[in-house]
Amino acid sequence: MCGICGTLRFDNEKINDKQARHMLDSIKMRGPDHTDTFSTENLYLGHSRLAVIDPSNKSHQPMKDDILNMVIVFNGVIYNYKELRIKLSKKGYNFFSDGDTEVILKSYHYYGRDCVKHFDGVFSFCIYDITNQQLFLSRDRLGIKPLYYKIDEMSFSFASNTAALCQNKDVYKIDDESLHYHFTLHSVVPAPKTILRDIFKLEPGSYAIINLKDKNFFKQSYYSFNSIQLNKKLKEGDIISSIEQLLIESIKKRFNTADVDVGVLLSGGLDSSLIVALAESINLSNINTYSIGFPSIEQEMGNEFYYSDLIANQFNTNHQKYSITSDHLFKALDDVIKVMPEPMSSQDSSAFYLLAKNVSLHQKVVMSGQGADELFGGYFWYENMMNTPGNDIDKFKVHYFDQDHLDYSKSINRKHISRDYTTDYIATAFSNEREDIGFIDKVLRLDLSTLIIDDPVKRVDSMTMASGLETRVPFLDIDLVEFVLSIPSSKKINNNGKYHLKKLAEKYLDNGMIYRDKFYFPVPPLKILKDKFLKYVSNILLSEQCADRGVYNRAYISKLLSKPNSCFTRLNGNKLWHLALFERWFQLNIDT
Repeated sequence: MCGICGTLRFDNEKINDKQARHMLDSIKMRGPDHTDTFSTENLYLGHSRLAVIDPSNKSHQPMKDDILNMVIVFNGVIYNYKELRIKLSKKGYNFFSDGDTEVILKSYHYYGRDCVKHFDGVFSFCIYDITNQQLFLSRDRLGIKPLYYKIDEMSFSFASNTAALCQNKDVYKIDDESLHYHFTLHSVVPAPKTILRDIFKLEPGSYAIINLKDKNFFKQSYYSFNSIQLNKKLKEGDIISSIEQLLIESIKKRFNTADVDVGVLLSGGLDSSLIVALAESINLSNINTYSIGFPSIEQEMGNEFYYSDLIANQFNTNHQKYSITSDHLFKALDDVIKVMPEPMSSQDSSAFYLLAKNVSLHQKVVMSGQGADELFGGYFWYENMMNTPGNDIDKFKVHYFDQDHLDYSKSINRKHISRDYTTDYIATAFSNEREDIGFIDKVLRLDLSTLIIDDPVKRVDSMTMASGLETRVPFLDIDLVEFVLSIPSSKKINNNGKYHLKKLAEKYLDNGMIYRDKFYFPVPPLKILKDKFLKYVSNILLSEQCADRGVYNRAYISKLLSKPNSCFTRLNGNKLWHLALFERWFQLNIDT
């Protein structure tokens, strides 16, 4: 995995050297192994490389193919690149490197824009066709790899994060619609929007084409879940067998498609434990596993070390545990917030950041269990939604929205309030789903196509890549996702959720591990605000910068500060922390 950036000028102005350096500096932490640029009179491309596949200089980027007269910058991994390379070789293509980057370049030359339909992997990339003066950008089907952009009459720019695109703080205004999403959907701002009015995200499963000559910007979706039909005839035994085979294949290719060792982030929960168990079952020996824990506060437990130790011992992994003190966490808060491409209020952003900082000293690639809850129906709110009377939108709102529009209007300055944007968005999203699927099927598809991308997936990618650590997510393998989405979701939420995954796990793990109460990874000092953490939050929200920004209702802030641990979202986050993190993100990333 890597960091990419670039600018295409539509006018006759030269690429600004200061802007180019800023863009490259902003993505460097994503790829500590090699950094380089490519430029012409109208174009600048930058790349920072984490060398995982073909670590030789033959696969350095930006990569230019002199015969095709094309150049590429790429972030991600193509798991089937060797098979594609064989096919392309038979078509007459000669290769000068041994990695997946060159395969993308030649696939684009052969297949055109349909090349993305042939890739099994996660990716964001940009190809510049020098002959035709045209950019082609794309993002993988689930949007696991980020791709931000901005466009105006003078230029088009893109990058792996928003920091590379922020040049002048006076230009960047908060988007009111995105603000509503952020504080209602647990920090999620669905693509193409971001919290900044003039910066956008390329949608998952989409590509974009930009022509220098006519300045035309064209976007097209190449993938969606709408083609996946429910198969109500599947038998339970066949379902579990198919999940096992698909998950093993997913783990196998994520371990094997690398020229470096691959480890596992082992939380001690079902998902990461099953990854370790299945990896051991296919004889992937000498697995390195890593866990992190925080101090417990009152009734809030801060780690699952007991369970991660059990798994590490059962499967004889090389296990490392990192116990993070309150002091270490506190000192890291600004660093965590500064590497967020958009504000992300989840407490465990800090956990992934600090875990990655330690793990990256030993590994370049790890696997993690993200996506299993959304795919297999593991969260408590799915069953609660199912059992709540009312229409689909109301059932979703009451159990998923952090707050309703009335509560939002109490906390936010009235100048930013107009419509109930989030309710409108969910209503449109549900109406665009297939008519032959049920309510929970709609919810899970919305989670996987939209909500998961801007919460756990973006969080893990941002926090681990900040230390040059690539995280692979086997539960979000496209073949596995498509199969599981064909199973009616009413079956998935049986027995407190993850019914089929738990049945599969019985073959590999003890029932006590599988059927214990679910642990939602907390960072207690960011949920129960006390002492220096409360002072940190207070200083942010009472600062002159916060007052000048004018986002919040000051009376509401004062009310929360008087009782800092009395107001929580429906997903159990501290509202005061959410408000403080949002403001601090602007102080660290925009004001400076």
